[in-house]
Amino acid sequence: MHDFGIMGMTLPHYDTDRCVSCGACVKACTRKSVSALETLNYKVVRDAKKCIGCGECVLNCPTGAWARSHEKYFRLTLFGRTGKKNPRLGEDFIKWADEDSITKIICNTYDYVKNYIDPSAPGGKEHIGYIVDRTGFEEFKRWALKEVHLPAKAEISTPIYWKGISY
Repeated sequence: MHDFGIMGMTLPHYDTDRCVSCGACVKACTRKSVSALETLNYKVVRDAKKCIGCGECVLNCPTGAWARSHEKYFRLTLFGRTGKKNPRLGEDFIKWADEDSITKIICNTYDYVKNYIDPSAPGGKEHIGYIVDRTGFEEFKRWALKEVHLPAKAEISTPIYWKGISY
């Protein structure tokens, strides 16, 4: 619901030798997250496309078969906004980004805003989402990713279309 949403992610690692097939991780992922885990031949299989890196499998495994990655990853959502006039939920922009990339994207966004902000906006303030609506997402993306070196694992959503209000 903010211009930028930054959420921590973990890439869970699975040790099949420690797993006792209790199903606690699968239940937790199904109940609290996105159902990225399933049991196949008494072992757990993770769907990497579905996994959002929430760490519920790690938190709920009683034997420690699941462990967090040593690397820190983040998910960046963009251009949510509250208010009565045009509220909208943010959309995923990048998944599996590193800390340096997130910092650089935010700094680049400041440059983008300085270049495109409407000086006639009330109080000299304008949501970044409104600026992107005017200039187009691809122009924002060009500015935001300038000199950013994302990890190979990073996934960029493009283009982003706002679907409107959904609760």
